[in-house]
Amino acid sequence: MQINRITIENFQGAHAVDLDLRTPAALIAGANGAGKSSIAEAVRLALLGTPERVGLKKEFGALVTDGAKVGAVTLHLDDSTVGFSLPKGTQSGENLIPPSPALPYVLAPERFAAAKPDERRTLLFALSGTNVKADEIERRLLARGSSPLLVPGIKPILRRGFAAGAEYAKQQATEAKGAWKAATGEQWGSQKAEGWVAEVTPFDQAALVGERAALAGMDAKLEQNTKALGALEQKAAAYAAARNQVAARQAKAAQLPALRQKLEFDLADYDKAAAHVEALQAKAGTGPRVGLVHDLALCLSQLWKSEASKNVAFGIGLDIKEVLAVYERQYGKIGATGDAEASAALPKAIGARDLMARSVENDRRDIAGAESAGAQQQDDATPEQIQPADVEAARAKVTVLRAERKAINDRVQALMNAKQAASNAAERTANATRYHGDVLAWLAIGDALSPDGIPGEILAEALQPFNAKLANLAGLAGWLTPAIAVDMGITWGGRPYRLLSESERWRVDALLGAALAEISGLRCLILDRFDVLDLPGRGDALGLVDALAADGRMDSILVLGTLKAAPSAPSDAFTVYWIDQGQAGTVKLKEAA
Repeated sequence: MQINRITIENFQGAHAVDLDLRTPAALIAGANGAGKSSIAEAVRLALLGTPERVGLKKEFGALVTDGAKVGAVTLHLDDSTVGFSLPKGTQSGENLIPPSPALPYVLAPERFAAAKPDERRTLLFALSGTNVKADEIERRLLARGSSPLLVPGIKPILRRGFAAGAEYAKQQATEAKGAWKAATGEQWGSQKAEGWVAEVTPFDQAALVGERAALAGMDAKLEQNTKALGALEQKAAAYAAARNQVAARQAKAAQLPALRQKLEFDLADYDKAAAHVEALQAKAGTGPRVGLVHDLALCLSQLWKSEASKNVAFGIGLDIKEVLAVYERQYGKIGATGDAEASAALPKAIGARDLMARSVENDRRDIAGAESAGAQQQDDATPEQIQPADVEAARAKVTVLRAERKAINDRVQALMNAKQAASNAAERTANATRYHGDVLAWLAIGDALSPDGIPGEILAEALQPFNAKLANLAGLAGWLTPAIAVDMGITWGGRPYRLLSESERWRVDALLGAALAEISGLRCLILDRFDVLDLPGRGDALGLVDALAADGRMDSILVLGTLKAAPSAPSDAFTVYWIDQGQAGTVKLKEAA
């Protein structure tokens, strides 16, 4: 990716920058605060679309140079133009930018060392084009001696990546450990499970036969005593019921004198009530008579007094006279006016009479019951008396027999379990051996799929050309050789990156960025703050850039740093640009003119 021109207006410290990049390498120098880093950030903003000094889009206005309202960055590439406008935050031409995962790292090489190991690993895998398809992983698993029975089953999982496969293998190993525990009754352990053999419990067949016979005898004895206890409890219940019944009959028979006396009183009261009713009826007989009975009696009386009575048969006439006599005895003479008060009191008197009649009937029923209870006392036979102590003794005996039976049954079950264990020992041992083998096989697959396994193996293959590229670049610069290990650790001359000085880290970052730029095919690199190096180091860095540019290995390299004055171009591959107070390039040249 070749950058032919950089135009910046009002972006941070870069007020007006117009750089016509006529050579592959550009050395952009200036004093502190002149806007050099703003140029580097502007290039990254146009290509990546992400600002570095603010995080929210509403803050994009802060990136515009103080006093200005809008800002813009424009990059002229080989066949396209890309840019970014502020404060709107709109990017243009982004679809023309090479879609390489290495782009952020060649524009800011220090990002590679700052990235997480997994991010560095993913990047190098992508750049190397290493084959990590499921078929290749399966081949490598089998080459490592993984179980050919288990590997095909995990192949679909491998399409989701090494991490998914390792997690699946871990789960399968856990399930196999659970199966081993179910077969052995113990917790799985690598040393314990190796060569585990089920213990064969001693088993005495004669003892089992004897205990079973004892159990059968005890069952018969327990059944006999249980039946005896039931019979005793039944007799005791019958005796208690009979005793309660006798007491109830005695109490009922004892009421006979009182009941007879009550009958006498009730009969006397009934006679009084009946006489009172008759008296009231006699008094009320001549009173107002309303109703069917009275109407019929009146009609019958009129018939008997009329001439028509002569035609009535003799027998019927006697009946008529008898009916009229009964009526007059109860209600008085027909047509006579009776006592109104007696007529009003008559219904209540009749109710009292009927109540006493029912009381007399109840008395006679109660007397009959008492007489019957007295007679039954003489006829009932007394059941056998059972003492509570006898029942309790029978219960205690049954309880003891049940406890003895339980003890015998427990011994029988223990012997049966021993017999079962003896017969299952060989099967348990075989199952334990098989499950232990499954555990080891899945653990081996999990280890093979872990970062230090096949991924590390593949990565080592991918790292070989990358580390070779680093060695080549270090040779061009005359520096120690950096390297990336399988665990993604970065070293420089064997020393870990985290222990390096600032200038040493800059050298490593520059070499990493150059290697990524070449391997990715971007052929573009930004090296900011090269002034962190001393004079010999700067010479080495510029020599490296010159070699890459002169040999055609890079299309565009921007080197930025703080210098006291604009230097002369190190070689024909360089164009030097001096930035002062945010201005550089054509604008600055016009001012100088």
